[in-house]
Amino acid sequence: MNFLSEYIAALNPESGQAVAQFYGTPSTITRGEDGSVAYGATQANPYAGISPYRYSGMSAKDNPADKLYADLIRAQTRDYQNRFAPVENFLANEITSTGTRSLTGDLERTKSAVLGAGQNIQGQQNRQMERYGLAGTSNIGQSNSQISALVGGMNDTRMRDVDRRNAILSGGLSGVTQKARNLGS
Repeated sequence: MNFLSEYIAALNPESGQAVAQFYGTPSTITRGEDGSVAYGATQANPYAGISPYRYSGMSAKDNPADKLYADLIRAQTRDYQNRFAPVENFLANEITSTGTRSLTGDLERTKSAVLGAGQNIQGQQNRQMERYGLAGTSNIGQSNSQISALVGGMNDTRMRDVDRRNAILSGGLSGVTQKARNLGS
């Protein structure tokens, strides 16, 4: 049993599982001759394989800090290619000349929401009339207000899609990086 296994065993099961998942299994953890610890990189921690002591025995003429910095850059590049680049490529493929490929689905959801709300109001009015003993046959149908709401909703949906397209093109989507980080979790 090694130091990490002992530590994980001392934790409660939930915390122990989280620590093991972050640092990797004890078999991926090695100790260098200098006593440094190198953890195997996992999806949760792609930088874990970088040991800050890896180049500590080198002469200053050999630029050990530059070598360590190069290790960090390589790990960052791999992390970017594995987690962020696929999301960016997906978003880039969603762009069309007028908006994004999501527009059709968004328009359907908007239409469904507006018409569903109109049916909900019609049902409420019918139930209210039935409470007074009147026949609940109010049929609002496609009233002017419902059509107006539908047109406004569709126009807003188109504008949001244009905004989404511009945000993708300019890289201005806030939270994309956070969402990309959580894809692997």
